[in-house]
Amino acid sequence: MEDIIEAIRQSEFRFARQTAEVPFIPMGWMQMRSYPRSEFEDEGNVLPSADVAERSFSMGAVLPVHVAKRDMFLLGADVARDDINVRAGPYRDQRVLRVTPVAAWMHQSGEETIGVFAAPIFSKEQIGDQPWAVNGFAGVIGIHWYSDALQLFYGGVYEHSFGDDIVYPYFGLQWLPTPNLSVALIFPWPTLTYVPTDRWLLQLGVSPGGSSWVSRGDGFESAQSLSSWNLTAGAGYRLTGRYWLFTGAGITGLRGFTSERGGEETRLEAQPSPVYTIAIQYRP
Repeated sequence: MEDIIEAIRQSEFRFARQTAEVPFIPMGWMQMRSYPRSEFEDEGNVLPSADVAERSFSMGAVLPVHVAKRDMFLLGADVARDDINVRAGPYRDQRVLRVTPVAAWMHQSGEETIGVFAAPIFSKEQIGDQPWAVNGFAGVIGIHWYSDALQLFYGGVYEHSFGDDIVYPYFGLQWLPTPNLSVALIFPWPTLTYVPTDRWLLQLGVSPGGSSWVSRGDGFESAQSLSSWNLTAGAGYRLTGRYWLFTGAGITGLRGFTSERGGEETRLEAQPSPVYTIAIQYRP
């Protein structure tokens, strides 16, 4: 890995954090996230309510495997498991396994960094021994370098979600007003990071959560998803070298459970509830 990092230093790729104190985004991780209690209700008052606890564990990495002067190839994967436990309500528990391989290519051309990526998501509900299902993302993302302190992100993303195909534009902004402060307004992880010392970082950000899967039976198929957006404040501590311990707490919103079958959709909405995160991160 040190040889790869040195090859990146010798390349023509631009990285704002070469002149900043803020460490790079995590390229490797092992993370536990817990939603201790969420109360779900049907907006139409037709379906019974539910009291649900969710715990997710994920580990993975996306790292360069080849670096040239202006081109870089990255490979990686994320493996995750969501344990969804129904404490009250006429619904069964779920155990969802997700495997997400990632492949990307980046090219530096003057003030532009262009990247192409693909990330299929293979998911399987384990308690009901359901078959594997596939959704995922692919896209083209560009970065325009106004300066080492300001970059504009742009591009387009394609999403395949169990039969539904969506293409949407992509925009974002990254600003480094000081060497110790980073403002990243980049979907879907807008983040504010402050580094008071070289061993500590403080962070406030929004990130998506949840999982999706397909349930099949005699003559039916339904696509189901548990989704949320999490506002988390946390702190990171440099354990050694490029390895960090991160802990965070916050609140989850826009949380809901959706089931789509035969073109008909039912949805249970949850009230805001707490969410907790602990992770080991590799930040090159």
